[in-house]
Amino acid sequence: MVLFFLLGTSCSNNKTLFNNIPFDLRIEIPEPTIIKGDILDINISSLNNQSSSIFSSTTQLEKIGTLRNSEARKLDGYIVASSGKIDIPTLGKVNAVGETTTSLADSLKKQLSEFVKKPNVRIKILNFRVSILGEVNNPQTINVIDQYISLPELISKAGGLKNTADRKNVLIIREFNGKIKSKILDLTSSEFFESEFYFLKQNDKVYIKPDKTSLALDFGVVRNAGILSLITSILIIFLK
Repeated sequence: MVLFFLLGTSCSNNKTLFNNIPFDLRIEIPEPTIIKGDILDINISSLNNQSSSIFSSTTQLEKIGTLRNSEARKLDGYIVASSGKIDIPTLGKVNAVGETTTSLADSLKKQLSEFVKKPNVRIKILNFRVSILGEVNNPQTINVIDQYISLPELISKAGGLKNTADRKNVLIIREFNGKIKSKILDLTSSEFFESEFYFLKQNDKVYIKPDKTSLALDFGVVRNAGILSLITSILIIFLK
């Protein structure tokens, strides 16, 4: 009985998220940094669409005026090569890795101003997606249209944490230009809000581990249930 009470108390404490959050907490939303393998939707326009159309790919020109879903847009997007560059008609190869969508757009505007008047450039990362698995109610991969998503929002989209989730040991795996980085986060601490992993980046993978109590039940009670049943049956036979 005492053991059950202690386990219950421990689990109850672990259910609380984000303890001691300051009331004046402010977090700046980061702009995603372009990495190798990103697929960029680059829309170039100007006061004279005919003059700016020479900077669009052939497939984009063919689909002007048509409604395209995200998967279709990826087919004619600009892929960031292993060299870190994208190949834009007329301009040639332009460095993209390490730039934000805003800084790359500003850079392209300067280059385009030599050819067209008042160019306008809009850029979006088409393959910005994050995955969550483990002790959530709906594990999934999510395409992020807004280019930013926080870990709490991702957990909410996944249907929330299960009661068996270990909120103090959340694993995030981040791939950045061919290198993999991992981080363990404690969601019960307010320090989580100051982490660079509060806002997720494209291709991040989140794994919610099971807590020790559920592991103990899974591997202790369930696995030994057959043995306990056998021992009980033997004792009953002998007692008779």
